[in-house]
Amino acid sequence: MGAAAMTTSHPSLGLTDDAIILRTDIESDLDVITRADIQAVIYVPPTLPDWFAELSASVEASWFQIPRTQLPSAARGDIETWLDINLPRGAVAEAVVELLKADILGLVDRLISFGLSSRFMLRIFTEAPTTECGFHVDTVPPGVPVHGLLRVYNGAGTLYTDARDIIDADAFFEYLGRRERLARERNEARADADIAGLCRIEQAIIELDRARPFMRTDTVPRVAPAGSIVAFKHADIGLLWSNTPLNAWVHCSPMEGRPRLVVNVSPAERAHRPARRSEGRTAH
Repeated sequence: MGAAAMTTSHPSLGLTDDAIILRTDIESDLDVITRADIQAVIYVPPTLPDWFAELSASVEASWFQIPRTQLPSAARGDIETWLDINLPRGAVAEAVVELLKADILGLVDRLISFGLSSRFMLRIFTEAPTTECGFHVDTVPPGVPVHGLLRVYNGAGTLYTDARDIIDADAFFEYLGRRERLARERNEARADADIAGLCRIEQAIIELDRARPFMRTDTVPRVAPAGSIVAFKHADIGLLWSNTPLNAWVHCSPMEGRPRLVVNVSPAERAHRPARRSEGRTAH
């Protein structure tokens, strides 16, 4: 495999086997995310394609813009059609648009190659980082394969942690619950035009994210740099708040910086396999 692997385990997170976060410079290593002991694979290309520079400059100048979009259950052809219609034209060279389209479809093709699903959720947007999203695990519908792919094309990288840096599962879910409550209160303050309350809640969110009370005090978040591709485990949403062990990647978008182009692809359903032809007697 590639450049470096970090092996971590934490029984209180329910990871009875070592959960491996692999950082690599070999793209084919992304495929090992299907192994049960792999939590995430971070592929950092030795060099980025030349067209990334033009795309990054246009995104960060807010010329190349894609509103936050989610296709909840799309076949590859649906995603290709959406990209043909919705990728901005004129903000970058047409060749760059086509290369970006091919790159995104390459993420879909890699998930298809796993043979676990034929329909996918696509999340794509260009936005400047905000405090809207703290440390979390991405989710899939109940029973759906948990492998997904993330690529951030420019700007600040994605923060993440691993099991050995987390105090225990209770500490993480306590943080997650507290942050979700603050997010609801912030939405209420916005709806009520409560400026003072909004400032107070925003500060509380900033302080909570800065404190990271679920992490050991002698650790800091790691960074998956822009341009990398991350294959990572999601959580089955039906099990998220249960006592069932989760082996999902804990990560966080940056809180400030220039606009970024973010693409996330995950399975939307389990693959439908053809039923076996019955052998022997024929049913009547």
